[in-house]
Amino acid sequence: MRSLLFLMLGLAALAGCAQNVRQVSIGDLEHFKIMPVYYVTDRKDTHDANLNKRFDAERAQVSYGISSIAIPSSYPKAQVPSFLHWNLSLKRDPYKNLALLAMDNYSEQLFFRQLNQTGANRALIFIHGFNTPFERANRISAKLNYDLDFNGPIILFSWPSLATTTRYAADEANLAWSEPDFEHLLINLFEQTDLQVNLMAHSLGNRALTNTLIRLLDDHPEWIQRINAVILAAPDIDAGNFERFIGPELTQYGLPMTLYTSSNDLALRLSRRIHKNPRAGEAGDFIIVLPGMDTIDASLAEAELLGHEYYYQGPHAVADLHQWLVQGIHVEQRKYLKKIPLNDGYYWQLQPFDYPVKTLISICFSKIAGAPIGSLKFLGSKEESMACTLRRYGVTDSGCYHRKPAANGLLSLNARMCPREQTENIQIRYVDSVNN
Repeated sequence: MRSLLFLMLGLAALAGCAQNVRQVSIGDLEHFKIMPVYYVTDRKDTHDANLNKRFDAERAQVSYGISSIAIPSSYPKAQVPSFLHWNLSLKRDPYKNLALLAMDNYSEQLFFRQLNQTGANRALIFIHGFNTPFERANRISAKLNYDLDFNGPIILFSWPSLATTTRYAADEANLAWSEPDFEHLLINLFEQTDLQVNLMAHSLGNRALTNTLIRLLDDHPEWIQRINAVILAAPDIDAGNFERFIGPELTQYGLPMTLYTSSNDLALRLSRRIHKNPRAGEAGDFIIVLPGMDTIDASLAEAELLGHEYYYQGPHAVADLHQWLVQGIHVEQRKYLKKIPLNDGYYWQLQPFDYPVKTLISICFSKIAGAPIGSLKFLGSKEESMACTLRRYGVTDSGCYHRKPAANGLLSLNARMCPREQTENIQIRYVDSVNN
């Protein structure tokens, strides 16, 4: 049963929980921020009146356009939205959640003219991962731009994911088929605009990004200076191939490139089981460190239920991206990053905790009055409990803690058996540190 649950959760994480969503409308736009998403897609245009079903999972010629995503003006920055509301709601309340409101198609020529008329000097190009429907990819893109305060257009490349958890192999094939169209997009950006380019891929989408960059930059080394950042978020790429071939190929260009990893990513654990090899986005024993590339272990960062989308679903990874992409702060000077030596190199661990171990206050745990030091009571729901385990806070040695009978809801820390570094990783954040 436990293995079955793990399998289901991992599939859901990889999938992003695709679904058909009814279209919404807003009468009064005064209380909303309308975020444009510039989309390029080789999905089939269904011409459905319901915009959430406008582009499906069939392969087609490339379409260009701009989507309008409504964001409530009171929507918190870098919020971790409810897993169910973000993924499963049949109709989203636009007064509480992001919602797709409008979509305008353009010719290729007019699309790039629109980009040039934004007045921006930079753009963020995003390519999504496995089992992501077009509607959800647009909301992810809008949330990224909103949370980062990027001050430039975000360009979504959406390939024909089948948006079904059981069609992983088909999605792999469709992504490979889409690579020439993604390459065409990047060529046009370099040739038809003067924008500085920031490139971000998530999960399976990293395969297209890395392959395309290697092909393009071999032929056009002059474009290297136009690339401000390459963000490899939770890449679902064979770790051995990345370390031996892909990574060294990319680092030779001197690109500002960061690999974001996590040891709490259930989706990549599942992919490891499917492929029988670790993934490049995994941390812990599988973390990859290469000269010329920054590696960040985001295992301690706030994330959604399944730990696969921490790059946009939690405040800590978003804050790190904001410091880098918007403020231009080098990794050596960014907050909450600790340098961890490894063999002949090092990586960075994202450590968003500033509070002593004795401060046991958070959305997940509270100190029990009169109880022995180290006793914690779990306050969250079953859904939250899966994201609030001690292992999530960096404790990997099972000898460091033990559970009391499950009925009383207690966890007991055995600090004497824990190395100091692991004990410090159990630091629990204040609620206000999450909100900030």
